[in-house]
Amino acid sequence: MTVRLRPTPMDLTMHRMAQIQPSISQTIGAFLHLDGAAPPLDELRGHLASHLDHEPRLTHYLHGPGLKAHWAHDPTPDLETRVRERRLQPGDDHLHAALQDLVKHPLPDQGPLWDMWLLHGHAPNRYVICYRAHHSTQDGGGFLNTLHHLFGTAPTLPTTGPAPTAKIGAYASTLRATLDACAVNNVWNDPKRPLTGARITNWADIPTDHLRTTAANRGGSTNDAFLAALTGALRTWSSVHWPQGANRPLPAVAMVDLRRTEEADLPGNHCSFIPVPLPCHQPNPASHLEEITAITRGAKNPARRHAMRVLMDLTPARPFSALATRLTTPARAVITTSCVAIRQPLSHQGNPVSHVQVFNWLPHNQPASVIACSYNDTTSVCFVTDASLPELHQLPALWSQAAAKLCHPNREDV
Repeated sequence: MTVRLRPTPMDLTMHRMAQIQPSISQTIGAFLHLDGAAPPLDELRGHLASHLDHEPRLTHYLHGPGLKAHWAHDPTPDLETRVRERRLQPGDDHLHAALQDLVKHPLPDQGPLWDMWLLHGHAPNRYVICYRAHHSTQDGGGFLNTLHHLFGTAPTLPTTGPAPTAKIGAYASTLRATLDACAVNNVWNDPKRPLTGARITNWADIPTDHLRTTAANRGGSTNDAFLAALTGALRTWSSVHWPQGANRPLPAVAMVDLRRTEEADLPGNHCSFIPVPLPCHQPNPASHLEEITAITRGAKNPARRHAMRVLMDLTPARPFSALATRLTTPARAVITTSCVAIRQPLSHQGNPVSHVQVFNWLPHNQPASVIACSYNDTTSVCFVTDASLPELHQLPALWSQAAAKLCHPNREDV
């Protein structure tokens, strides 16, 4: 179907960034690990073809220069070039190498900016479907909705319900928080070690219930526990490798889904962010979780989210883009975080998806982008770090250690 809509300021900003910074990949994606025999490639292409008429994110893309781009529609994108396969040699090492390559592999450069890869041969009766897309056409919420449409076993759940009217205070606090997130911090602005944009991607897993239960005991959420563990990991890392960030709050932002129910199927970005200064100056995991929970409490208020969405809708593309550009300068660099959940079982042709690994992009002049995705009782956390930062590639292991200390404080083996 043809969708008549205008690009959001975030859409146009991402599109402009991609044009002026072509070396910075905006590819986001997910690896779906399935049990069963891999399907023929033609069957997978047929499956995608059957969804083109009612999945606009597969047929729409931004076209045109920078902030003047518009949505273009291609009802029949070439599936021969977009749906492909890789036959792997047996072994997990070969699978891991293929995953690392697909994180960096260019997307199609014509028409809708997405593709899909079928990986098999690494293990008997196991295969992987990798779906990738450009961030200018799909945000995190839209990307998950695409997965639900393509591989879900139940109707997609509404994104948000009716929002209450926000008071003046909510708008003021939202605007103030946005400006605070863009303030100069100079934590990562080291001329001797400039951020290069070369990225390292890796993952860590944890049972979701460990995070959920630990956070709930202190009035928080899975996202709060995830961020508290990230705080502990960065506290440990900075104390050894980054003195200018040691024993101080580290600037970070958390992405917030602002998509309305009627926008669940639309392409584009309907999201914003809140500043979440990670309390790395606090001495222990309990204090990390307590402070993070207090920081994020305001963003969970429906009125606050409503104010965020109204301000996003009212901001013209040019000042929005200018603000985003400020956030990607070395003096204002922040860590970007997201926490999402796939709330229904996924499968293909009766073969269940047992595990999901998502991956994200790393914005220009940012030290790290970290996204957690909960599915099938496991939370998989993807860490994308700038390769120039000393030993920051150890962040997944440090996060796992910090999560263990947070969730099992009385165990002697953590």
